[in-house]
Amino acid sequence: MRAILDSVVGVFTGLFTLGEADLVTIGINMIMGLSMFLPMTVGQLSFGQAGFMSIGAFVSVVLTLYAGVWFPLALLVAGLASGVIGFLVGVPVLRLRGLLLALVTFAFAQVVEVFFLNFKPTGAAEGIRGIFPYTNVWYVYGFLAVLVVFLARLRHSRMGRAFEAVKLDETAAEAMGVDVTRAKLTAFSTGAFVAGVGGALYAHHALFIQYDNFDFRRGVDIAMYMVLGGMDVFYGPLLGAFIITYLSTALQFLADWRWEVWGCIVILVMIFRPQGILGRDTLNVRRWVRARRAAPA
Repeated sequence: MRAILDSVVGVFTGLFTLGEADLVTIGINMIMGLSMFLPMTVGQLSFGQAGFMSIGAFVSVVLTLYAGVWFPLALLVAGLASGVIGFLVGVPVLRLRGLLLALVTFAFAQVVEVFFLNFKPTGAAEGIRGIFPYTNVWYVYGFLAVLVVFLARLRHSRMGRAFEAVKLDETAAEAMGVDVTRAKLTAFSTGAFVAGVGGALYAHHALFIQYDNFDFRRGVDIAMYMVLGGMDVFYGPLLGAFIITYLSTALQFLADWRWEVWGCIVILVMIFRPQGILGRDTLNVRRWVRARRAAPA
């Protein structure tokens, strides 16, 4: 019993003793959470972010390891490569909605995984080793800060309002003069770009990558960041990524039971907070309090 109590205490005290590697991992996962949030700003549920992450990872490694490209430039090229692929994929699939769109983007991620499994220039099934350890806290959180500022400004911009209109009602948005196709492609491609940069940062942190680093489980993890934290506000995936990444390590003292405990936590959140911990209704607490006070006794 004493050992269990000590382990539980370690979960909370460990929050203040996170090492640089832990912070980098958390930051990369936050970036991936935001990469999935971007398509959701126009109501698109994409499970293809793991595929875009894989493209960015392999492109950046080829550039830095074999071509000697400067790492920041490799990050940019990796993001652009993923963004272009995202645009090409988005053109035919953005007519789809809901579950059908999710299934198609999931299929795309599987195609990318199989491609790198058999693509010999990137190591095929053996992957790539000896990657330079360029990723650090400054690169990860510098890019994350730029991304957060961009999303914060996007909410109040003309494009952000267009995204919100498309998400709420495509027909009404088009009637108001919003170019729905352009809005969807922009959000989808931007999310792919962010995922590509996240993949490049991951590759130069892990120092070894292969096709199954970006499989179905990776896609589910990315989705869970947003579902747990909240998919209506951009800081929801940030919280979700932090909680999931931290608990994945902190619950190791439960040995084989930690995944069951984590699953129960997610189920409880979905029951009591289906919109996520930071769902949009949390922004209206003051309004609710004022309404309660103004209500007649």
